[in-house]
Amino acid sequence: MRKKIFPLLLAAFLSNFFQNGFSQSSRYAFNDSARDPFEPLVNKAGFILIPKEIDVTGLAVQGIIYSKDLPLAIINGEVVKQGDYIGDYNVVQIEVKRVILKKGNESFTLTLEEE
Repeated sequence: MRKKIFPLLLAAFLSNFFQNGFSQSSRYAFNDSARDPFEPLVNKAGFILIPKEIDVTGLAVQGIIYSKDLPLAIINGEVVKQGDYIGDYNVVQIEVKRVILKKGNESFTLTLEEE
């Protein structure tokens, strides 16, 4: 009896894995650059931790490496390129002295802080 059940369970598991395992429809809730990899996603009680909302007033451009091909910016210690996300903010454009972010329909401009 055992020899007949194991192959059936294995086949059911593999079938479910190949149907659902490779095609996840939901997007990962955390952006790679916005989350500390050492912070847990679930607390000790088993509840899912909600990512903190990042406010645009707490963002600061610390440096810009500008080139026409691949401009980069350092925002709050994170190196980002156009198309990356800082929390919920999409990095739309990186210019010589400023970075333009977008969240929904709103655009925000961060200016390079010079000392």
